Amino acid sequence: MTLGQITEIIAMFALARLLTSWRLKWIFIAGLSFGVMRYALCALDGKAWILGGITLHGCSFTLMFITAQIYVDERMDTAWRARAQALLTLMMSGVGNLIGYLGTGWWFAANTRATATQWPRFWGGLAAAVAVVLIYFLIAYHGRGKKNQPAMNLARQGNQT
Repeated sequence: MTLGQITEIIAMFALARLLTSWRLKWIFIAGLSFGVMRYALCALDGKAWILGGITLHGCSFTLMFITAQIYVDERMDTAWRARAQALLTLMMSGVGNLIGYLGTGWWFAANTRATATQWPRFWGGLAAAVAVVLIYFLIAYHGRGKKNQPAMNLARQGNQT
């Protein structure tokens, strides 16, 4: 777990640089990709592979969850920002965790036999699930584009009047 925490701290420092050079879409894609790699490494079912998967947890977590909070903060109007952050927290830490725990618990039970757990199948299934989310995100998310930057547009409109 310490390896995951160390990479999480490194990813937080790196996130500051990424936010200035990458669009949020690509940061989310990187976070989801690290998630796929994390579970895929665990599916290889070797001590070194599992440690590698644990190490990628910090990158995946930071690039997804911290960036999601920044995304909401940037995209929401000031009047709605606190409510949007509360809804995001409820969805990620409340309902999202509950659904995740129930789904993962069901998947774990499906991969457990009387004698052993089929760990490669368990982790491979989680890697496949995150890969499906990544593919959906690549197809469905379009962002708002450069021309729809509200803060910049408002500043330009203010200068024109």
